[in-house]
Amino acid sequence: MPRFLTIEQRIFILKQWWMSGKTLKTVNEAFQDEYPDDEIPARQTIYRLATKFDETGSVEDAPRSGRPTSITTEENMELVSESYTLNPQKSQRRAAHDLDISRSSVRRIMKELNLKPYKPRLLQALNEDDPDRRLEFSQWVLDSIREDPIILDRIL
Repeated sequence: MPRFLTIEQRIFILKQWWMSGKTLKTVNEAFQDEYPDDEIPARQTIYRLATKFDETGSVEDAPRSGRPTSITTEENMELVSESYTLNPQKSQRRAAHDLDISRSSVRRIMKELNLKPYKPRLLQALNEDDPDRRLEFSQWVLDSIREDPIILDRIL
């Protein structure tokens, strides 16, 4: 069908098709009266619609083949968010396996949720006396510069 008809329009066309004894002119006139702002469907459109109903028993379009719809749904976003709330150290691979979602989809959902895909690893911990030690070092450097102005040149 070259343009899309609503479900109501399709049902209306089929009713008119059978009530008129499959007369195209009557169907077109009835459609024009019922939907004056819409374009009259082509002859081939009406024939295909009747054939489709005879074969499938439905006026709705058949499901399309090809790439599936996106997995990024509200439900999956909630699952990923909950999974990382419970265990922020979890890897993307483990989350994908546990949630039965592809890794690329988990990565995409994490990006939308502003979750970071890495595990934080602390290499150097700060101790309580570290600020005091930094202050002592700064004082030592300032005192050394007062005593010997070219000490920084010798250090660097």
